[in-house]
Amino acid sequence: MIKQIKNLDIFDKNIILVFAGTFLANLFNLLYQLLIAHRFTPIDFATFNSLLAIFMVIATPLGNLQTVVAKYSAEFHASNQMQKTKALLSGLFRSTLVLAIPTFFIFYYSCFYILGKLKINSLSAGYILAVLIALSWITPVLSGALQGLELFRWLILVALISGALKLVFTFIFILSGFNITGALGALLVTSFIGMIIAYYPLKDFISLRRIPEEIKFKGIFLYLFPVAITSLCFNMLVSFDMVLVKYYFLPEESGLYALAQMVGKIFLFLPAAICIVMFPKTAGLKAKNLDTTATLKRSLLYAGILCILASLAYNLFPGFILKVLTGKVFPESIFLGRLFSISMSFFTLLFILSTYFISLKDLRFLKYLVFFTLLQFLAIGLFHKSLIQVQSILCINSILLFGIHFILVNFRKPKEA
Repeated sequence: MIKQIKNLDIFDKNIILVFAGTFLANLFNLLYQLLIAHRFTPIDFATFNSLLAIFMVIATPLGNLQTVVAKYSAEFHASNQMQKTKALLSGLFRSTLVLAIPTFFIFYYSCFYILGKLKINSLSAGYILAVLIALSWITPVLSGALQGLELFRWLILVALISGALKLVFTFIFILSGFNITGALGALLVTSFIGMIIAYYPLKDFISLRRIPEEIKFKGIFLYLFPVAITSLCFNMLVSFDMVLVKYYFLPEESGLYALAQMVGKIFLFLPAAICIVMFPKTAGLKAKNLDTTATLKRSLLYAGILCILASLAYNLFPGFILKVLTGKVFPESIFLGRLFSISMSFFTLLFILSTYFISLKDLRFLKYLVFFTLLQFLAIGLFHKSLIQVQSILCINSILLFGIHFILVNFRKPKEA
């Protein structure tokens, strides 16, 4: 086995490394959530989740910065433009640092109002939340730089150390009686530690002084818009059906759908590692005017194999897998899970293709993605006689979107950025 791994090329090795690393990092995050759920009272748990939700609402859109940083740093690095890489990362680091300061003060002074509306008495938790939101500007720059420069070992090291320490600090802080403040404080402390670790391999690329190299930051920030739209559409395609089901169906029926959706979430985890490795690779190849389709085909092949294996596992042992994921098994959820295995498999492959187009700055796909996202909303709004009908709409839409994206790759050359 070890000899076979050694014979793999760097692309395959990076996928295995990132896949294993993200799996362990997600496991740490799951244990973090379980620890809090078991140690908190229902009231404290609801309070913590509401504060965490505020953080995620802000941090998730800012996370698109990682994609932007990864693309341009990969292009400059692939072209051996070290001075431009340094100017890019230093400029973005300074800009986000400047933006982080007023962001902190805005949330620092508004936390009185926010906590009052949420009936939360802990001001210290609000202050910690303000710092976490401010750091959301900076962390994507560091993680995007590690991804773009293909420093995947460091990227995974940051995720694993942060995840493990977050679990340890949360246990210590809660055991010391800090509860909500402790859980958020552990997240803050490990965020700082993660940033320090990430900075170490980037210290030659990031400086607080201005680098004498012209970088068109306006174009870089404009690139955020298609990245954000792609991220928004994909998240809507794979998750907003739950909101519509909750609206149109009885609570018992929406509960059955939610249980089956847990199966779908497993499939959405599969392409993450592949996309993290593929994105800077194809962006770098494009910068050197080299062929990118071979890397895409390998990425689709690996994702397809993972989806097939996951589908076989679920369809052979649906009751066991649902029991493991949710602790409950209902015949309706089992059948819905089978449909989820189809729709989410094709959405997984769609995510690979969308990421590929974004890495090339080839935006031909975007109008189709937006149109079919809206079409899925409309179709569910018009046809929702049963949960099976809703999930069938997702199956059809995912297959159509994958087909269109696949055609765009194979029958028309990408335009120059």
